[in-house]
Amino acid sequence: MSDVHLASGEALFIASRGVFELHGLTRWALKDGAWKGETLGRAEHLSALAWHPTLPVIYGTSRVGMDGSIHAWRIDGDKAETIGEKESGGAEPCHQVVDPSGRLLVFTNYTTSTLGLQRLAADGSFDGDVALVKLAGGGPELDRQDDAHPHQAFFVGETLFVIDLGDDSVREFSVDLSKPGAEALTQTRVTKLPAGCGPRHAVVLNDGRLAISGELGSNLLVGHPGAPEGAWQSVPSTTRPGPARTRHRRNYPGDIQRSADGRFVYFANRGNDTISTFDVSGATPRLVSEIDSTVFWPQHLLVQGDRLLVAGWDSSRIAVLTLEDGVPVSAATAFECAFPGWILAQQRA
Repeated sequence: MSDVHLASGEALFIASRGVFELHGLTRWALKDGAWKGETLGRAEHLSALAWHPTLPVIYGTSRVGMDGSIHAWRIDGDKAETIGEKESGGAEPCHQVVDPSGRLLVFTNYTTSTLGLQRLAADGSFDGDVALVKLAGGGPELDRQDDAHPHQAFFVGETLFVIDLGDDSVREFSVDLSKPGAEALTQTRVTKLPAGCGPRHAVVLNDGRLAISGELGSNLLVGHPGAPEGAWQSVPSTTRPGPARTRHRRNYPGDIQRSADGRFVYFANRGNDTISTFDVSGATPRLVSEIDSTVFWPQHLLVQGDRLLVAGWDSSRIAVLTLEDGVPVSAATAFECAFPGWILAQQRA
């Protein structure tokens, strides 16, 4: 199926999260009615992708269970030039974001509990050494929450938010690029979430609340940054009974995305392999749909108009879910690609 509603000439960039020779940054586009893919840059276990806010540069994190790496590619049509590649200074980097000024790349070294700071030159390439900010914390599930484990970083205005799975918290930082190295970040607030939820990814809702996927609690959490732990709404992420059908007996939720109008959030249940849709327009999240993703281990989601794309890591497929009034009603295969772990839309001019 090729009906993903992309404009002519647009493409998708996929992190092909494998260890073989051709895995890494891949580009997929419709050509003569069929999806065609090509490898633009090689990287082992490429895990996450992000655009520079103003330049045609894609950043990536790679390597699992070992010393990590960060990458930068300048995109020119269907070609890519490597303009940066270095060690991340920690293990298993899994997410990154560029600050609104375009001068700082922030990435999360999940296993070694650090935030990495990489200054960027005017062309988006790496400028200087990586600086590390060590985080500390923990939670009740000791094998996963022995320390802080930052899993996602994003900006709300000038404030950097970090979702910490190990510490059951949302951390906020101010950024001052006039200060050197790790001094550029100052932690300003920590919002504690219900113990053991293991927060993974978040989206910002229209009223400023965060909707967060609880990987360890298999739950959706909704609340305002700074709110006390008891003020957060928590609802189960799935109605399906266990055990999960892939990888583990437990369901381990992954990515969360929001609809364009902010009414719904879409929630990937890895293990149960479903996509749950919640109406978050009211005070309490309300489950309105749970649909089979048709892939194993739905790792990442991307909203594209009236379609929701799902990266099925263990199925080596991208699935497309049709949305009617914002709610998924059917799922089919968009195209097959090797071990997709992240989907990035083409940057708009």
